[in-house]
Amino acid sequence: MKPKSLKILRIITAVCAALYLAVILSSFFDDELSSLNLFGSLFLFLFFLVGVGLSWTRVKITAVIFMVWTSGIWIVDFIVNRGRDTGMLSIMAVPVLVLGALFLLEWFKASTTPQPSIEQQWKFALRVLLVNYAVLYTIVVISEITAGKHVDYFSMPFILFPVLLLVFLLGFASSWKREFQAGLIFLFWYAILIYGTVSYSEFRNSGPWIGFGIVILLQGIFYIKNYLSFKSLNKPT
Repeated sequence: MKPKSLKILRIITAVCAALYLAVILSSFFDDELSSLNLFGSLFLFLFFLVGVGLSWTRVKITAVIFMVWTSGIWIVDFIVNRGRDTGMLSIMAVPVLVLGALFLLEWFKASTTPQPSIEQQWKFALRVLLVNYAVLYTIVVISEITAGKHVDYFSMPFILFPVLLLVFLLGFASSWKREFQAGLIFLFWYAILIYGTVSYSEFRNSGPWIGFGIVILLQGIFYIKNYLSFKSLNKPT
């Protein structure tokens, strides 16, 4: 018998596919898509549909497709199109990335013997998400570097961008052994982000950092929460 959680994921995936198709059709009838963008959108949609279809038989492959699809959306949005609304489409694609991580978690639970503990499942899911966030972060960095802007990254507020990257990398490295420390680092990362957004208009106009930052903030909160929760459970009585 398939677990209930997997059935729920499949239903959510089907709903996402319907919403995705509705967005494409709406853009087509409103003449918002050029022929090239329409072709690209349809290709991405068909790629997404492959993942939807395989979700009933190949959970692991579905997970990989959804995560690759999300990265593809970010590449198109940030590097290929560089449109006026750059970032909005990417943020809307993040839920599919989360679905991919959850499908991979289902595969992990089904393929691991004995059944992994709740703590092991949380660690696995958070690591999968963090690796994907690192990939998306890399896409944003490449976009900034190749944008042709003349930016002095040693002056305020632009120095905050390399600082944020270094703090993220420190949190990423810490997460594999010191989850509580990683959680605090990611909270500090978000605090820098808030400071830059509130204090500098140049920072606010540099992309959907607040939207992307929320997932890093949640990652940090989950690391701290899980560390404290499982630490108390594993404490000898």
